[in-house]
Parts: sequence; structure tokens; C-alpha cells
Amino acid sequence: MLLSALLANSQQPVSLSNLRTKKISTKVVTVIIDTLSIVPQSVLIAGIAKNQYILDEVNAKLNWQKPPAIDSVTITYRVFPYKLNAQVQRLKFDDVKNNFVTAPITIDNNAGFGKSMFDFGNINYNGSFGRGISFGNNQDAVVNGILNLQITGMIGDSMMLSAALTDNNIPVQAEGNTQQLNEFDRVWIQLKKKGWQLNLGDIDIRRNDAYFLSFFKRLQGISFQNESNVFAKGKNTTLVSGAIAKGKFN
Repeated sequence: MLLSALLANSQQPVSLSNLRTKKISTKVVTVIIDTLSIVPQSVLIAGIAKNQYILDEVNAKLNWQKPPAIDSVTITYRVFPYKLNAQVQRLKFDDVKNNFVTAPITIDNNAGFGKSMFDFGNINYNGSFGRGISFGNNQDAVVNGILNLQITGMIGDSMMLSAALTDNNIPVQAEGNTQQLNEFDRVWIQLKKKGWQLNLGDIDIRRNDAYFLSFFKRLQGISFQNESNVFAKGKNTTLVSGAIAKGKFN
């Protein structure tokens, strides 16, 4: 019985009401009323008109517009169980900013919708990227992937750049990654200026303007073609290529 009496005396009553009453100063322009957000239309200050103060319910702040003549007033209000705009974070940026190898990337939100996150200048680019998964009750899951990218534009004032990249490999399967450039399905880059052009990647070498020695070859390498005027109505075309054959050729 003595133990029960001691336990009963040690327990303090816990209030479950969100109604609070306290005194606040009128000598300070901005007063922080509480650490929790205040329920709208629940604030009552006896003898004070509502046009004498501006209340920020979310931040629980009161700004006096016409402070009363007395030093303090009694305010009654109700609060939410939490602050509505509270910031939740594990670490502050000031504590870990010196641990970065490079500076964080920031995006200018004032750039507008007309500007992209990546700026290639006068070079135009377009394409598509997709990943898909297929599964059924009579088959295993199959992952599909596709990447198509086309680039065209001017480099400098007179050099034309054209490029195409295609990749249908699946990065989540064995031997299906694209860690190196030659593991893409097709890579084609062309640089052209005046009378010459340079092709890199998956190129096609063909000659079908003559009856003899006509050929067509799909290679992986480099080719250089130059066209110059020899006479008033004559042109000389030179083609030099070096490549590795992808398959057998007869």
C-alpha cells in the first residue's frame, strides 16, 4: 500500500489539450509565441483589437502594428501537434560542405523554359532513351533498352559536325554494358569543311559509280575524303580509309 501511494504521488497529470495561455511582451515588435504552428482563428487577446497586430500562424509569430500601452498581455490560442513548415534534415550543409571533392551543381531557375540544363551552343541534338521490362506467366522477365541520339551543328565558323549514336544493349545483363565507346551498337561522327570530310566510327565505304570494281563495305574505323578542282571542269576525289571489318567478307 505504501508503494502504491508513492507511485500515485510521483505521477504528474498530463494535459492532452492543445489550448494554451501565456503572457507575451508588447515592447518587442516581433514576438515568437510558440514552437508549434497555431490553429487559424483560435487566437484571442483580451482587450486588443485584431488590427493592432499581424499574426503568422505557420511560424507562430506576432508583429505589433499598434502596441498597447501596457507591458504585457495574455494570449490564448490552440496549436497543431507539429510545425507545418518544419525542416527535417540529417546534416546541415555547413557541416559537410568541406567534404565535397567538387562544388555542387546548381540550376538557375530563372533561366526559363526556353533554356535547357545542358547548353551545346549552336549544336542541335535530339533523340530518345527508353528502358522497358516484359514478363508473363509462361516466361522470365526480359529487359529491353533503346538509345537514339542525333547531333548536328556548326563548330566554330565553318566546320560542320554531324553525329549519330544508337545503342540497344541492355545494361543490367551480363556483357550488356556500354562502358567503352566501341560497345555501342552504332557510333558515327562526321566533320565536314569546304572540300573535305572526316568520318569516324561505323562507316560505309562504297563505290557504285563505275562498272568495274564496285563495292560496298560496312566497317568500323576512319575515312577521309577530299575533293579538289584539277581543271576548269574537272575534279579529283581522294578517299583514304582505315578500318576493322565487323564480319566475314567474300
